Amino acid sequence: MAAVLKKRALAEYTQVIEEQPRPVKKLRLVRKASSSNSTILYVGLLERQKTSNDALQVLLRISDSLQFQEDDFLDIIKKLQEHFRREKESAVRVKILSLFVDIGSEAGADVQLLLEETQQMLKEETSHKVIVQGVTTLLRLGKLLHDNVQVHIKLVLATKQYLKDTSQAVKSRCLELIGELLPVSDSSHSGLTQSMLRLIGDYTHSQDARVRAASFKTMINLHNRGLKLDSTIYSEVCSSLKDDYEIVRLAALRLICVLGNTYPENIVVLPDSEGEQLRLVDDAFAKICSSVTDLSLRVRTIACQLLGTMTQVSPKFLEQTLDKKLMSNMRMKRSAHERALEVVRSGEWSSGKKWADDAPRQKLDADSISLVTSGSCGAFVHGLEDEFLEVRSAAVDALCLLSLDNPRFAVMSLDFLVDMFNDEIEDVRIKAIDSLTKISKHIVLRDDQLETVLAALEDFSMDVREGLHKMLAACRLSTNSCLQMCVEALLDNLKKYPQDRRSLWRCFQRIGSVHPELTLPIVPTLLNIHPFFDMPEHDVEDPAYICILILVFNAAQQCSTMLQLFEENTLKHYSYLRDTMPHLVPVLKLGVNVRAQELASVETNTSQFMEQIFSQLEAAPNTTLRAELMEAAQRDLSRLATIDSAVSGAAEFTALFIGSQLLMEQVLSNRLWSNPASLATQQGNIIRTTITTLLQNCLKLQHMFMGLGSVELAAVKQFKLKALALQLVYIVTGSNSSALSLCDHFLLQVEETQKYLTDESVNAETFTSLLFKEMALLEETKPGPVARSVLKLLQTSSLAPPPHPNTSVHMLSAVINEPQGDADSAYKFTAGMVIGIPLDADIRNLRDTSIVRVKLKYPDQQTVLIIPRTSDLRRMDRDDASDSNGTEECSCFRLLTTVLVSHQVWSEAMHVDISLALDVSEAEGGLGVPSTARKVAAQSQRDPCVIDICKPVKVFVSPRPIKRGI
Repeated sequence: MAAVLKKRALAEYTQVIEEQPRPVKKLRLVRKASSSNSTILYVGLLERQKTSNDALQVLLRISDSLQFQEDDFLDIIKKLQEHFRREKESAVRVKILSLFVDIGSEAGADVQLLLEETQQMLKEETSHKVIVQGVTTLLRLGKLLHDNVQVHIKLVLATKQYLKDTSQAVKSRCLELIGELLPVSDSSHSGLTQSMLRLIGDYTHSQDARVRAASFKTMINLHNRGLKLDSTIYSEVCSSLKDDYEIVRLAALRLICVLGNTYPENIVVLPDSEGEQLRLVDDAFAKICSSVTDLSLRVRTIACQLLGTMTQVSPKFLEQTLDKKLMSNMRMKRSAHERALEVVRSGEWSSGKKWADDAPRQKLDADSISLVTSGSCGAFVHGLEDEFLEVRSAAVDALCLLSLDNPRFAVMSLDFLVDMFNDEIEDVRIKAIDSLTKISKHIVLRDDQLETVLAALEDFSMDVREGLHKMLAACRLSTNSCLQMCVEALLDNLKKYPQDRRSLWRCFQRIGSVHPELTLPIVPTLLNIHPFFDMPEHDVEDPAYICILILVFNAAQQCSTMLQLFEENTLKHYSYLRDTMPHLVPVLKLGVNVRAQELASVETNTSQFMEQIFSQLEAAPNTTLRAELMEAAQRDLSRLATIDSAVSGAAEFTALFIGSQLLMEQVLSNRLWSNPASLATQQGNIIRTTITTLLQNCLKLQHMFMGLGSVELAAVKQFKLKALALQLVYIVTGSNSSALSLCDHFLLQVEETQKYLTDESVNAETFTSLLFKEMALLEETKPGPVARSVLKLLQTSSLAPPPHPNTSVHMLSAVINEPQGDADSAYKFTAGMVIGIPLDADIRNLRDTSIVRVKLKYPDQQTVLIIPRTSDLRRMDRDDASDSNGTEECSCFRLLTTVLVSHQVWSEAMHVDISLALDVSEAEGGLGVPSTARKVAAQSQRDPCVIDICKPVKVFVSPRPIKRGI
C-alpha cells in the first residue's frame, strides 16, 4: 500500500502541464463620466421632502448640477409643476420658476412647452414675488426664441393683464418684458405696437415713481431696438423733469435726449410765450441744461453726459452754455433800455395823481420767476464748478465732445478747460488736459492762457506733467514770446523732474516741427550764438541742451534758412544725435552729410539675402556641410538683426531656431547623454545645462515673438517635443528624481501638438510622426516605458529644415529707463525693512501682460520674481510707439511701478540687479523648477520657465543695521 501511494505521489509531482499562451491584456484608462440623470434623481427626491426648506435645498442642488437627457425632459417638468402647485412657500415657487430658465437654456429643451407651463402656473398665483419671477422667466425664455414673432406677441398680450396688478414690481417687470419682446420691425403688427405704446404712455402718469421710470425706460428700449417714437410725447416727458423722484427725472432726461437727436428739426412752441417757436433739439438741449443745477448728484452727472451727445444743437444755444447772463427760460426778452424807449415814444409818463399808474402792464406769475440761471445759460459753468468730481468730470467730457466738430465753440471753451488745470482732483486735471489735447487743432494759445498751462508743470503727478507735454506738443502758439516762455518752462520742468526727459524730448520734437517760423528768430538765443565772439561749446550729453537741439533740428527741417545759422560744433552734435536718436532727429539737407543721406536712401536687399541663405541650406549635399552652413547662417542672421530693423524679428527668430537645432545636434552626437554611468560625471552636468538651455530657447521661440504663422508655430512645437523627449530620457536614465510630472507634461504636449497639426493641416516632421505612432502603440504611460520608446527615436533623428523667414514676425524687447545703472549714490534703508525703487520701462511686442515679472537678483545669488499690478502696465500712445519697428500700438506697454527691495545687513553697499522677465510656469506646468522654489531660487537651480527680456540694471543698495536704543 505504501508503494502504491509513493508511486501515485511521484506521478502527481512529475506530471507536466502545458498551458496555452494567453493574449496580453491592455490597460485602458477611462475617465468616469458624470451621471447625466442627476437632475431626474434630484427631482424625484422632491416628493419625499417634508419641509419647504428641505425642498429648497434640493432645488439648489438641481441648479448646481443641471444635466438631463431629452427623454427625461417631460418628466422633470411635470414633477416640478406638481410640486409648484402643492407648495405653500413662495420662495420655493420662485426657485422653481427660475429653474425653468436654466432648463430652457440647456440643449434639447422645449422652450415653447416651458413658456406654456409657466403661463399655466401663473394663472392662479397670488404672490407678487412669484408673479415677478414668472414674468422674468417668460422674458428670458422669450429671448431664447428671438426669431419667433408669434410667441413674442402671445407673451406681450399675456403680460398685459398683469399690468393691472397692485404691486409696482410686477408692473415694472411687465413693462420691461414689453420693451424687450414687442415686435418693432414687422409692419403687419403696427396696430398692436401703437396700442402698446399708448398703454406705456398711460403708465408715465402712474402713482408709483418706479412704474413711471420703468415706462420711460421701456420707451428708450423700444427706440434702441429700432422703433421710431412719436414726437408728440415730448411735452409730457418734459413735464416729468419736475418730478419729485430722482429715478423718474433720470429716465425722462434720457428720453428727451433721444427725442432731440431723433427729431432735431421739429418745431415746438414754447409755453407761456407769444407763439415763440424753437427747434426741438434746441429746446431739448435747454431742458437738459436746466438739469445741470438739479439737487441730485446722479441727475447732474447724467445731464452733463447727455449734453455731449447733442451735436446738432444750434450755435447760439451752444455758446450760451458758457455765459451766465440771466434769461427767462430761453424766451426773447427786451432789455430795460428798449422798454424805456417804448415808454418815451408813447408819451405816457407817471403823473403821481393815480394810484399805481406806473405799474407794469404785463402781469407775471410769481411761480414763473426764477432768480437762478435757466435754460442753457451757464450750464457748463455750473457743471465745471460743481462740488462733486463726477459732475466736473462729465462736464469736461461733454465740453470736449461738443468742441471737436465746432471750432468756434472750441475757442470759447478754451479758457474754461485751462481753468480746470487747477482742479483739486488729479483725475479731473488729467481729463481736462486730454480734452484740450483732442481739440488742439481748433485753438491757438495766448500768453495769458499759456501761463496758466505752464504753471501746472510743477504738479507732482507724473501723469499730469506728461499729459501737459502731449498737450503742448499738439497745440499751436501765437507769438515768439509764447514759444520762449514755453521753452523756459519746459527746461525748468526738466531740471526739477529729470525723469521726464524722454517725454520732454518728444514734446520739443513736435513743437519744433509745428512752429518753424516762431523758432527761427530765437535760434541765436537758444544755441547761444554770438555774431562776433566764440561762445563756449555745450555739452552734448546735457539733457537740456539735447532738448534745445531737438527743437531746433525739427524746426530746421521745415525752414531751410535756419541751416545757415548753425555753427560747426552744432553740425557735429547733429551727426551724433542723428545716430543715437534717429526717431527724434530728422534728416537735414546738409552739405557735410550728403554722402550719409545717399547711403541712407539706398534700398536694402535683406529679404533676398535671407532667401539666399535658406536656398543654400536646402541645397546642402550632406549633413556635415549642412551643419557648417547652419552655423554660418546663424552668425549672419544675428548680425543682420542688428543692422536692419525691418527684418530684425524674422532674423532673430530664425537665428535662435537654427542655434537651438545645432545645440540639439551637439547633444545627440555625444553618446554620453544616454549612458547612465557617464551622466554622473562632470560631462553629465554639461549635458544637463545644455538641455535646460534648449528648453528655454523653445520657450523663447514660443512666447517672445509676435506674428508667427501656423508653419512657424508648428516647427516650434515639434522642436519643443524633441527637447522634452531629450529631457525625459536624461531624467529617467541619469538621475534618481521623479519623472512622473515631466512624463505627464510630455504626453500632454504630444496630444496638443498632434491636435494643432491636424487643425492647421501642417505636415509633421519625420521624428514627430514616428513619435505619434510610438505613443499610440504604448501600453502603459509610466516614465520608464515612455523614455525607452523615445530613446530609439532620438538616436536615429536628424536635423529638420528651419521654417522660411516671415518678415511680419517681431521680437519682444524691453528697455529699463529708470533707474539708471550709472548712479553712484546708494539706496539706504534699515535691514529687514523695505525700500521702494521707482521703475520705468518700455515693453514692445508684448502679447500677454499677465506673465511679465520684475526680477531681482541679490549679491548672494538669491532671485526674486515680483508680479506688477495690472494698473502699472499702461498702453503706449501712437506717438510714443512710433519707433517700435512698425508694430501694432496695442502691443507696446509702459511699466511704471515701484520695486520693493529688502534684505538683511551687509558689510558694505552692493549691487542688486533689476531686470524684466517672463514667467511661463503656469502654461508649462510640468516643466522647470517647482513652485515652492520659484520665488527664491539659487543660481545652480536655473528655471527654464523664467525668460529674461532685457539687460539687468545694477542699483547700489546698502541695508544698515538697526540702531538700538539705550
